[in-house]
Amino acid sequence: MKQLLISFIITIFLISVSKAQDMAMDQSFLFDEEDQVVRAQDYTDENSEENKVAEISADEMNDAVNQAKNLLNTKPAKLPKIKLPNMSFSKPASSGHIISAENLKIAPFGLLWGADQASTLNQGIKLQKTDMKDYVNSFLATSLPKPIDFFNRVYAVFGKDDKLYRILSYSEFIEDDSSATKGMDAYNKYSALLEKKYGNKQVFFTPAVVEKTIKNSQGKDEITKENAPLGNPDFLNQLASGSAVLYSTYNNQDVAAALSIGVDGDKKSYIVIDYKNLSILKEQEQETLDAL
Repeated sequence: MKQLLISFIITIFLISVSKAQDMAMDQSFLFDEEDQVVRAQDYTDENSEENKVAEISADEMNDAVNQAKNLLNTKPAKLPKIKLPNMSFSKPASSGHIISAENLKIAPFGLLWGADQASTLNQGIKLQKTDMKDYVNSFLATSLPKPIDFFNRVYAVFGKDDKLYRILSYSEFIEDDSSATKGMDAYNKYSALLEKKYGNKQVFFTPAVVEKTIKNSQGKDEITKENAPLGNPDFLNQLASGSAVLYSTYNNQDVAAALSIGVDGDKKSYIVIDYKNLSILKEQEQETLDAL
């Protein structure tokens, strides 16, 4: 029963967000080589008042609301210590039915939101089956209509309904310094572009807590703890260990995106953009509600 309440609340929340935003959307992918670089700032408190849901009198409903809020505010797909998934190079099963591109909206990299595997192959895109946990019907997509060289791994997720609803793009690995300067430059550049395309930017930064030795009033050493800032001299190691986490989210009425920065086992930085089609997710939620 609690799970049904959670699903219902998530649906209502997403619909309310969608209605509140009447911004126009350019469906083509805007990433170009603009040299826009901005520093992450005005960090948003993850527990801000605007994220609260109206009180429900029943205790069980309160519990369901809180769980729903937690699900909606979860971080983007967890950044692995980059290990490519095992891949089978056989083509996906196809029903032979081709969905008309005229009825679909352009997705990042020239993919089509809502397209099935057969229609995606018909675009000339190559799909290589991947074993990605929690991602049903996921494929490494190559020969993309609108490739971006910096993002050399793009994964298309079709889900159990065989509709493209999620795209994950991983950048190339970056030889970086201890402050992750180059990784942050890439993060800030694409953050500016994502904000320009989708809007509603929110930044989430969890700093590493470090110990610092100071002299107290008696002149003796005293150890204190403080938050390490972005780009501090040990920022690369903090990102690698997970003691520091930085990501941003963006969304309009149709699409949500999350941008993350990570560090692999060789201490090379990289960024990830995780896209979700909100309209398709809402349709799936509505179908579930209608079936209940």
